[in-house]
Amino acid sequence: MFAMSGGEIKSAAYAVADELRKASAANAAEVLPAGGGSRQRALPEELRKRFIDVRAALFERGIYNPVLVRFDSASAPPATTPAIADALAAVGSSL
Repeated sequence: MFAMSGGEIKSAAYAVADELRKASAANAAEVLPAGGGSRQRALPEELRKRFIDVRAALFERGIYNPVLVRFDSASAPPATTPAIADALAAVGSSL
């Protein structure tokens, strides 16, 4: 992963949030088992990795959002993919 500027993070956050929404609409019957794990979301691997890269870039800047952590947390109840997309877009809009 490479360091992203604030503008790059913002653009990436919006793009990934949009793709998460589209992927979620395609998988409307999403039921996430307890215990988390991002691979259980049935997302394309490239999208999953892009989300993790954007979230890591946010964390590197000291930006933390508790919903984004619930993407792949084994200890917190999972958030739905649309909730993750909404939180990511909200964080992006604050940059």
